This record gives sequence, C-alpha cells and structure tokens, in this order.
Amino acid sequence: MKSPSLPVLRQILPLLSLFVATGLSATTVIWVAPTGRDDANGTQERPFATLARARDAVRELVQRGLADDIAIRLRAGTYELRETLELTPDDLGDGRYMVTLGGHKGERAVVTGSRTLPSAWRRVGDNLWALSVPEARNGAWLFRSLFRSGESLRRAREPDEGFYTVAGVGDERRRIILHERLPAAWSNLTGVELNTIAHWHFNRQPVQEIAENGVLARRGIGTDVSSARLSEKSHSRVWLENALVFADTPGEWYLDSTAGELYLRTAPGEDPNQAVFRAPVLRELIVVRGTTERPVSNVQFRDLELAETDWEMPAEGRLGVQAGAWAFDRSRTFSPGAALRFIYARDLRVLSVRFRDLGDGAVSFEIGTRDATVSACDFLRVGSNAVQVGRIPAYTGIGHPMHADFADSRSQVDERGVIPGAQELWDRSQRLTPEAPAQVMVADNTFIDCGHLDYGSVAVCLTYAHHVTIEHNLFRNLPYSAINVGWRWAPGLSNAHSNLIRRNRIDGIVRQAGDGAGVYLVGEQPGTRVLENYVTDSGRNYWSHGIYPDEFSDHMEIAGNYIAGVLDHSIFMHKNGPNQAVHANNGESGPTAINGTTARGTRWSKFSPERTPPDPSLYGPRRPLSP
Repeated sequence: MKSPSLPVLRQILPLLSLFVATGLSATTVIWVAPTGRDDANGTQERPFATLARARDAVRELVQRGLADDIAIRLRAGTYELRETLELTPDDLGDGRYMVTLGGHKGERAVVTGSRTLPSAWRRVGDNLWALSVPEARNGAWLFRSLFRSGESLRRAREPDEGFYTVAGVGDERRRIILHERLPAAWSNLTGVELNTIAHWHFNRQPVQEIAENGVLARRGIGTDVSSARLSEKSHSRVWLENALVFADTPGEWYLDSTAGELYLRTAPGEDPNQAVFRAPVLRELIVVRGTTERPVSNVQFRDLELAETDWEMPAEGRLGVQAGAWAFDRSRTFSPGAALRFIYARDLRVLSVRFRDLGDGAVSFEIGTRDATVSACDFLRVGSNAVQVGRIPAYTGIGHPMHADFADSRSQVDERGVIPGAQELWDRSQRLTPEAPAQVMVADNTFIDCGHLDYGSVAVCLTYAHHVTIEHNLFRNLPYSAINVGWRWAPGLSNAHSNLIRRNRIDGIVRQAGDGAGVYLVGEQPGTRVLENYVTDSGRNYWSHGIYPDEFSDHMEIAGNYIAGVLDHSIFMHKNGPNQAVHANNGESGPTAINGTTARGTRWSKFSPERTPPDPSLYGPRRPLSP
C-alpha cells in the first residue's frame, strides 16, 4: 500500500492527536484556551485559541466521518468573538454523534461579544473622563452598551431617577408635551433618543427637537396603536437618553459617535484606568443553523457563560408591539435577537449556562426547532425576551409558515361542536405546520432583572409553539410580564396549544409597563394548562394581575395557583371563551380575586375556599441557586 505523502500527514496528524489525547474514551475532546494558538493541534497540552478554529477542526473530523461524540472544551478565561459563530450541519455532522461546546469542569469560561477598551482615560472635568475610541469615529462602531469589570453601566439619561409625565400628545402624534420644564440649552442637542411607555408598549426612537415644554420625535411616537395610548391618563413614563449633558450621575456614559470619544462620569476619587471596560461589537454570539433538508441535531451547550452583547436600534426607532416585538408600522413586525439562536435544529440541550448583560435576548428557538431543553441556567440582566420559543425574526402574517393558523379548524369545530383532541391536534401540527417549534422544556432556571433595556419584553415568550413545558423556574424583578403564551388575539386555533406552565415562582413583576401579569395567555389554546404557580408582588404601574387569560382565551385549565400581593386582579379573564376550566385557585380575598367576563357575558367567581400561603420551597428551581 502506498504511504501517505508528507503534506497529507501534516493535515491528519493534528486530528489523530485529538483521538490519542482521549485514549479509548467515547468522546473526542478539542481543547481551547486563551493562552492557546490556532496553529496548535487542539490537544490539552497544545490547545487552540479561538472557537472558530475549534469549529473548523470539528468540520475536518466530520468530513472524514465521525466515529464518536465530540466535545469542544474551553479552559478558564474570556473568549472575545469578533463575528457571530455559525454552526451548520457541515460543522456538526448528521446527528448520530453528539457535539458539545462547554467549559472545563470547575472553571469559568466566558464567551463574549464585547472587546476590551484601552486604559487611556483622561480627566476632562470634575469627575468626568474621556477615552478616544478611533474605531467609533463617524459612526463606524456605534455601541449602545458599556461594561465595567462585568457590570453593565447606564447610558446617560434624564431624569436620573423616575420619569417625566405626559401632559398631552400633538402634531400628528410626533410631539409629546410634558408637565416638567426642560432646560432651554437642550434645544441644541443632537442624537437624543426618546423613550416612552404606554400601557404595555415600550418605544425607543430618535428625537428631532427638544423644547422647554416637551419633545418632538422624528416620526410618530410609537406605532399607530401604541401612541394612541400615550396620554395624560395612561400611566405613561417618559425619559431621554444619549447626550453628554445627561451624564451627571456616577456610572453614566455617553459615546460621541462622530468624534469617536467616550465619556464617563465617575464617583469622586475614582480613576477609571484602574478598571477594565468593555464595549460590545456583536448582538448575537452563536447561531446553530440547519435547513429543511439538513436539520442540525444532537448538540448541547453547557457550563459556559455567554455575556455582553449589544441591542438593535434601527434608524427609525424601535416601536413596541407586544412582549418584546417591535415595528415601524403595520406592514411588518420584528422580534429581538438572541445570544444563542437555533434554526432547523433538533435534540438540543442548553444546560448550566449563565447568560448575563445581554442587549437583546438570550436563547431563541425558531422555525424548525424541536426536542430541546433549557435547564439549570441563570439569566441575569438580559435586555429583552430571555427565552423565545417560536421566534419569528421578521414576519408579515400568514406569509410565514409559523404564523399560519390551522386553516380548516374553525369550520370543523363549528360542524362537530367539539374541539379537536390532543392526538388530532398533534397530527394536524405535523401535517399543516411541521416547522412550528415543539417539545421544548424550560425548567429549573432563574430569570432576574430581565427586560432591563426593553421594558415591554418578558422573560419567557412563547408565540406559535406547542407541547412546550415551562416549569420550576424563578422569575424576579421584571418590568412587564414573566411568561407570555400565545400570539393570536382572535377566534380560531393556531400553533399555540398543548403547553404546560407549572410550579413556577414569580416575584416582583410589572415594575415599569402595565396591562401584564405573572402568566399572560391569549387565544384559543386547547390542551394548555397553568398549574400550581406561585405569583406575588405584581404591579408598580398600571393594570397588573397574577394570571391573565386575555382575548379569546379558551379551552385551557387554570388550577391550583396561589396569588397574592397583586395591584389589580389575581386572575383576570378578559373576553374569555366559555370553555375555561378554572378551579382550586387560592390567594388573597377580595372582590377582585377572579374577575372578567366570558364571551357570553357571564362572570367568573371569586376564590373559594381561601387558604394560607403554601411552602415557597415547592416552587421554582429544584437546584441550589447561584450566588
């Protein structure tokens, strides 16, 4: 037999060494370390330096034919991504063998979308410092987040605490008139952004002009729907961001994107050169992307930290619709991105991953995803929807397959007078909309301070998806609802059905926006059950509930939940259908314990019987919580 040539040996020897490093084990390990080199061979002794090089090494193994599982193992340290890491079937194989990307046991591996800024701050005023960032000149690098030693800093804003209040809206919805007087000098400011909350709508958009009595936006404030709710009586909240004059509180910062100068207000005696500052270059870290013909399968991420991404701000603004989704008008709606995205992927696991300081979302399961688990993860300071199941990046209605409803379901229900059974619903899903996400488990996670950049977003957003379980999670300190299930405000069935929300602990929600709840549901959802959740402290603004089945909700079971300390209703049923099974729910007494009307006009009853609070340890994650 002819011996391999020297060039061929140079190609295969590094790959063979990976197998040798693991001996006879069933997993081939590819090692990565901050001190490694991409011209090394990826062994524990000679690790690679980047995830991209490790990905390429897996691809080379795939091309030769995998013989066992693969693990990309990261040693302790920070890994800066300069571009989003794409993983496709060419990189991961056909699914017969598992591919894992994770940290080495007991070590902290951080994958980040930010880069370290130089320690070259110079004092330019009393407790005001500046840093030249040449890469940011003329808008070349327009970052909207800043991190100091792992802490997310606040972009310069006014007022520093609280909000401006609305006296009126005029000039074709472009001008907001405030009760408060604004400084005359602000009329010369440019690049300022207007932030408004009206009920459940959060809007962020560019300012054209600032006057002493209010602000003129470049276009209509919010969408034609959301701005109609912005008024003196709407419990609205208003603030301004992004001007140097606003940076008057320690920790506030401003980027002059024309001159490429970054400004920071510090505490007295603080020297920013003694800290590490980072600014994001990416909005998304990892995208796992299959196709209809070649879906990705058998992939897991574990024992990692995914951190420090930026948020999306189009030139015309980000005008809230519902649960983190935003638009410009009625022609198209967009959903926030995520640090970790899955498209046409199956048999997925996200385990013991810490997501922190993200501009938009953390994890999204999109078209063609199925059989996934997110468990034992911590979500901290995620900017928008932390977990999205059924994310549609940009959709226009029934033109997108995940948005399509079961076309013949309404006529069948009318003819037979009964809702389709569980097996029939599953069969219909496989036949009519097989690309809708299904069989996803979100369990034993913590969601704290999520939605901290988009006050209209939620912690877990389930739109068009079915057979999803959301159980034993902790939700705490959220600006709006904790869990959103459903995406149809009209009669008829959709791809949202057969979902389970159970044994979640939900504390401190609806802090900024209004018209929300611990669990919000909408539309007909046969097979969906909301069982034994513990909801407390809901509402610091307007119209806040414990559990909220909204318009046309029907064919659900809501049972065994305990609700206390809510601003308005423990369970509020707004225009529900007549087939809701609501029983054995308990909590505080009062005339608004359960309220609302059915589609037929009949009212629901109050809690009965009342009982003392249950043991809180029975709710939330079944694991020790991270510090």
